[in-house]
Amino acid sequence: MSNRLARNSFEFKSAIFKTAFLIALCFVLACFVWVLDRFCLRVELTAYIFSYGFFANALPFILLFLLLMVLINRVTVATMVTGLLAVAIYFADHQKLKFLSIPISFDDVFLLDNLDASTVHLLSRYVDRWYLLVAVLFLVAWISVSILRERAFFRKRSLVRLLLGAAVLFLSVTLVAGGKLASDIYGQGKIRLVPWAPMLTILHSGLMSSVEYWNVAYRQALVESIDSHAIKAFIDMPMPPAAGSSVGTTPVSTDNQRPDIVIIQSESFFDPVILKDVDNTDALLPNLHRALQHATGGTMKAPTFGGGTLRTEFEVLTGIPMKAYPKVDFPYMQIRQDHIPSLVDVLHGDGYKAYAVHANGGSFWNRDMAFKEMGFDRFLTLADFPKNAKSDGWFLSDEAMTDQIIGLLDKSLSPSFVFAISIEGHGPYEHVPVGDMEKRNAIPVPAGWPARAVNEYRNYVYHIGNADQQMGRLWAYLESRHRPYVLAFYGDHLPGLQYVYAIHGFDDQSEGQYEFVPWFVLAGGHMASRQKHIYAWMLGGEVLAAAGLSKPPYYQATGKAEQILMGNNDAEKISTVMHGIDFMSRLYLTGKFDEEMPSIEAQERAK
Repeated sequence: MSNRLARNSFEFKSAIFKTAFLIALCFVLACFVWVLDRFCLRVELTAYIFSYGFFANALPFILLFLLLMVLINRVTVATMVTGLLAVAIYFADHQKLKFLSIPISFDDVFLLDNLDASTVHLLSRYVDRWYLLVAVLFLVAWISVSILRERAFFRKRSLVRLLLGAAVLFLSVTLVAGGKLASDIYGQGKIRLVPWAPMLTILHSGLMSSVEYWNVAYRQALVESIDSHAIKAFIDMPMPPAAGSSVGTTPVSTDNQRPDIVIIQSESFFDPVILKDVDNTDALLPNLHRALQHATGGTMKAPTFGGGTLRTEFEVLTGIPMKAYPKVDFPYMQIRQDHIPSLVDVLHGDGYKAYAVHANGGSFWNRDMAFKEMGFDRFLTLADFPKNAKSDGWFLSDEAMTDQIIGLLDKSLSPSFVFAISIEGHGPYEHVPVGDMEKRNAIPVPAGWPARAVNEYRNYVYHIGNADQQMGRLWAYLESRHRPYVLAFYGDHLPGLQYVYAIHGFDDQSEGQYEFVPWFVLAGGHMASRQKHIYAWMLGGEVLAAAGLSKPPYYQATGKAEQILMGNNDAEKISTVMHGIDFMSRLYLTGKFDEEMPSIEAQERAK
């Protein structure tokens, strides 16, 4: 009897000790994560320590640690794996802040969710892959040895281990799924959210608190209201005088022959003339400047900067402003539905075949699924390019992409729409490969620039110079065919130029234009030159007008918005237009536009 009591007393004391030990390890882990968080922010390591955010930020790591303890039953392994994962996350945060000046967010989880060879290839440009491979192999070997040799923490058939595992699993699933408990823990007030200043939110409550808050928010990303009064207010706005054609063109479409349409989305393309000390880029980008003299074009506001290509891409293809869905950052991943209305629908109605071309993996950014939902007839990806296709930069060249476009048009028996996404100009630019060093070294740079800025600038300009050259080549090819065509070209966003922006930035007249990229629409030589500023979601309407094709009701609405906004400084009118389009686009995306619009107009007339 006394032996049993002694054994029970020992086991009870052991359980208390182990519980206290686990709590202490969790606290040490929380402090470690907070130090990493403060280091990335470059603030005092004790800033907001032991606040609510301190514990909320550590919770995901603590849950992972406890889950590993339950599954592997080894203290050292669970501690080291969790700690190394924290280091990896904050290293990625440090790199993103370094190159793009923005922190990691829940958006980046979509990139990992879409992880494939193309994604790994891209991410490897920001970290030495061999160091990473050695680290992973070492970690696997170390874990294997530790599991075999380290003493188990919980005894066999431990009830505590079972209960702890159930609790940790429940909390982990709740956080990942963004359930009610997660929304309570990471509520806006509790983590002191500052929506317009993510760095302040992270300062208050840590990186992981911010990530989990947006995880919860994104679960409701497409749940947005419809304000019929705002739509009606926009509908009732009169068109400005002489608003007839949205682009000032002589349509190239005829009853007998519709024009081929090619849209080039050029990776990270902008005109460096808006930088301080860069006075002229006519020699650097001759085809862009020549096109702007013969076409409608100018500047376009992209809904992103330094990355997030698919945001601009989505706006161009659908005509839907990203601001209509403020909780959506990666539309191809967050918008999952059988059909996404787009420019492809309109062109299919006019007898077009629609092709997309991209010299990367089709699953990157979930494009293969999204383009299928948009109705593209074929999506040519890296696997469709020849094995000997030319590379330049980190990926295949714009020359290889142009070869594919020309090949499609050569074989076309019906009017074709080709949407091409270039990738040669992708960063980072400090060490990006360059195919022709003599050409690269001849690029002029303003006097006085430091070496790293000079190197980064020349590397970048070399690749967009190639983009300009290939655009000119495609333009010449389209002219040589002696059949109608429309050629549209635009940059998806400005590049992440770390050293150039840090030292030089934009000239005084271009301040605040870091979201402005060049664009133009050429219509087979039938267009009058016209300069203007548009939003990316307006470009589809520009293309339809240039081609002389009829616009469906939604594109008529975006065309009206463009006409009213052009040169308009009336804040009230601008607000009415933008709100009206936002609510209209929500109807359009959900397939309710044609159904609801007559009803809204009838209701308002009845009033």
